[in-house]
Amino acid sequence: MEIVQRLLNYILKRFRTGVVIINRVVILGSPGSGKSTLAKKLGKSARIAVVHMDKLFWKPGWLQSTREELLAKQEIHLKKSSWIIEGNYSLVWDERLKKADTIIFLDLNRFLCIYRILKRWVLNRGRVRDDLAPGCPDRMTIEFLHYVWKFPYKKRDQMIKAVLIQQDHAQTIIINNKKAVKQFIDHLEFSPILSSYSELTFKKYQ
Repeated sequence: MEIVQRLLNYILKRFRTGVVIINRVVILGSPGSGKSTLAKKLGKSARIAVVHMDKLFWKPGWLQSTREELLAKQEIHLKKSSWIIEGNYSLVWDERLKKADTIIFLDLNRFLCIYRILKRWVLNRGRVRDDLAPGCPDRMTIEFLHYVWKFPYKKRDQMIKAVLIQQDHAQTIIINNKKAVKQFIDHLEFSPILSSYSELTFKKYQ
């Protein structure tokens, strides 16, 4: 069945314009770039379960998982036939990227990202968001704001390199402005072909 599915994916990718077959999607980007929002909308359209890396990493009371613990939690989902995983965590992203058939990098302006995380914090302060672990109410720290501000200089190049080297096996999509993200979401169109995988039609924003 796996061989047949791969063959179908290959044929559809080569001979159907604008059609992307997805089973395993990775979404990367700065905090505030809209990873969770895009993952939820994509998951709803494709009927694929969404996994939030923040939810795997954090324990109640904002305690961190070790690398080994996070790898084990991540592997539970990677063994499944389909998933959408949003979040970075470069220490454990190698296996995730290798198994993905679609990788989306949201490369948005840091001013927009800062604005969004502050707005999100104001709206959710003291509450546990659905993309966070139980017992981790939304919070804001100077260190987190500093991380987002420095993201274009300290993390962006590493992330782009990690994405582009996967092009031999994965569709790589880089979206670099708010309008393109909206167009991407607006053009998502789900059409079931077989129950074992999903077909999405959309414009590529590379």
